[in-house]
Amino acid sequence: MDKLALISPTNKSKGIKLGEDINKALQAFGQPNSVEDYPFETDGEMGKLYIFKGNKLFALHGKLDSYHLFNNSILVGKINGTTFKIGDMIKSTRKEIKNGPPGGPYQITVKESHTFLDFPITAGKDTGRNITFQYSSILPLINGNIKYDGSVHLYFDSTKKLVYIGASVVD
Repeated sequence: MDKLALISPTNKSKGIKLGEDINKALQAFGQPNSVEDYPFETDGEMGKLYIFKGNKLFALHGKLDSYHLFNNSILVGKINGTTFKIGDMIKSTRKEIKNGPPGGPYQITVKESHTFLDFPITAGKDTGRNITFQYSSILPLINGNIKYDGSVHLYFDSTKKLVYIGASVVD
């Protein structure tokens, strides 16, 4: 997964990717509701937490390090391209598989598969980031041919609605 951008819902040409200057977030989303000092414990350093309408963007050394999105006030995707947001739905496909001799009797097995855009979806109840979810997709972060120690997490509720988007990267 190439590094996704956080994108303004009112101007899809403005956004910020992980590792970019946090000022791009201010240009895309306006002034945050709050800015707080935030301890990056694994790095042993202080950074900043920017809250935009309940969505959390974390900056270290003035660069976007990670984010947690809980509502659709920020889009995710490619600048001037395909985007998705909290509230979007999984696409489910049901396939009936007939097993048995020619002419029957058949035993029918139903196989259901789930996708979100082109992302693979895993079914199974779990909890992450204090959010209980029924479906998820965890995608590696890749920029060009560089693979990062990081990932994008997509969590969906039992109605197959996207309820959380989070990402972090370590160079």
